[in-house]
Amino acid sequence: MAQSLISRRRISSVIEYLLYIICIVPVFSLGCGLFEPAKDDVVIVVGSRHVTTDELKREMEFTGDGIGISDWQEVEIRDKLLEQIIDRYLIIEYAREKGIAISEMELKTALEDIKTGYTEKTFQDALLRGCVDSDEWKDRLRVQLLFGKVMKIVTEGIVPPSYQEIKSYYEAHKDEFRVPRMLSFRQIVTSTKKQADDLLLRLQNGEKMGELAKKYSIGPEAKNGGKVDWVGRGYLEESMEKALFSMQKGKISKVIKSPYGYHIFEVLSIRSKGMKRLSEVIKEVESRLLSQRRKAFCEEWLRKQRTHFNVKVDRAILNKLELS
Repeated sequence: MAQSLISRRRISSVIEYLLYIICIVPVFSLGCGLFEPAKDDVVIVVGSRHVTTDELKREMEFTGDGIGISDWQEVEIRDKLLEQIIDRYLIIEYAREKGIAISEMELKTALEDIKTGYTEKTFQDALLRGCVDSDEWKDRLRVQLLFGKVMKIVTEGIVPPSYQEIKSYYEAHKDEFRVPRMLSFRQIVTSTKKQADDLLLRLQNGEKMGELAKKYSIGPEAKNGGKVDWVGRGYLEESMEKALFSMQKGKISKVIKSPYGYHIFEVLSIRSKGMKRLSEVIKEVESRLLSQRRKAFCEEWLRKQRTHFNVKVDRAILNKLELS
């Protein structure tokens, strides 16, 4: 239940612009189209791909979902979206040139993985809520898989950071590895105070919190005996946080009311604030450094593709383009 308990007051609205190409995927056609676009309708040329104003408008609206019309007038924002789209077309052109494609079996496997846990009706309803039909969604997925396949191929030679590089990064960024006071706990959540009071009495008479949580708690962590792993201040609903962080290890709380119901808590373990050791974060640091290398490599690789493939942008047409 930890995720469902996270307070909305800690969720950031900052959106970082990434050069990477896999995160947001508009509908890119992998083919050349059923007809040759009119010359005066082409706004971008990337290799053999001619992008019309209608295509670019649809792709920019999808990629820039959430930006307002006033933001669209900002040249910097518009150009960032444009660069993202050109980067993705460069990858498609590279895949075409190198004969890299997504097989029907690869697509089928990915579809089955995504659909795991969904009924067909639930899955189709989700597509409808996103205003996407099944064929269009499959096209998007195929392109996303293609992006991933290409980038895996071109980055496979990147050397992981050495232990000394990891250690040097850790020493230079120790402040990033400070941890606040955290705790893990069990809880029983009920919909009525009477049931919570009855269960508290049973706990006081010696019954086990984990066993009662499995039987009676309405929280999703009930199957794990009500256990919630490490959380710090600022991530729980206020009444829950106040109760938990005033408790001692091994103690059982009184009944606590929250918007989720009536809770009984048991603090399992408390971790004092301090500094994580290198041994605790070595994988995290390795991942950070490897990610930085991949990002730098991809940026340089994309620059090279821009010199290899013909890229043209008709600024006169672009400046007239408006989002709805």
